[in-house]
Amino acid sequence: MKYVLSILAIAFSLAVQANPIDDKCSQFTKSGAPSATDAAGDQYLCRTNYAVLHSCTTRTARYVLDHITKDTVNGPAKRKNDFSEDTEVTENCRASIADYQGSGYDRGHLSPAAVNTVNDDVMSESFLLSNMIPQDPGNNRGIWRMLELWVRDQVRAGNDVYVVSGTIYEAGYKKVGATGVPTKVYKIVTDATTGKTIAFLFPNSKLSAKEWPNHTVSVKELEQLTGIDFKTTGVDESVKYTVDNWKN
Repeated sequence: MKYVLSILAIAFSLAVQANPIDDKCSQFTKSGAPSATDAAGDQYLCRTNYAVLHSCTTRTARYVLDHITKDTVNGPAKRKNDFSEDTEVTENCRASIADYQGSGYDRGHLSPAAVNTVNDDVMSESFLLSNMIPQDPGNNRGIWRMLELWVRDQVRAGNDVYVVSGTIYEAGYKKVGATGVPTKVYKIVTDATTGKTIAFLFPNSKLSAKEWPNHTVSVKELEQLTGIDFKTTGVDESVKYTVDNWKN
């Protein structure tokens, strides 16, 4: 009887943790999609070049997943700035263009336009608002951009990477229109070959762009902050890599 109950408990646990991204677009993960406790209205979205766990509460992504390769960064498509509402997101859960107008915040990419260059359709998908967050311009155009450039440099040097980019909302967070402004943003970068994983965490505010390497944290710290299991299999999640020892 105990054996049967144990099997049932395991089955129930697996059912609770099942993630549609694993079934429908697992190409964007190395060791399985990050596992989060779903809130009411959360949606999993598979795009041509990335995947999203979208929050109805904040009307932004909880996380976005990328598999970045030379093909995705060296394609012919150019940035179009064709921002649009995501009609796949339930209407009362989606951000609107009007939310951002006059807000003082950028529509900041989680999956960057510059890694969605395969064709024009893929580029346009990167401008869906489900891939955007209200981001402080001094963050989006500075320290966040520098991190994105560094990631692309690793890919152009021959290292495919898996990336998780996400949001943290702390008590008292602001809104622009109906869309929540994250208090912190993070990015987790995993080398596809070695499995080595480096994580970054920034407040959503203006920071010195040149200081981006100083904002590393351990994956375990991010899991504690977000309540998400990032499924970094085979990685010591308590290790806080630096940019130098991640590459070597």
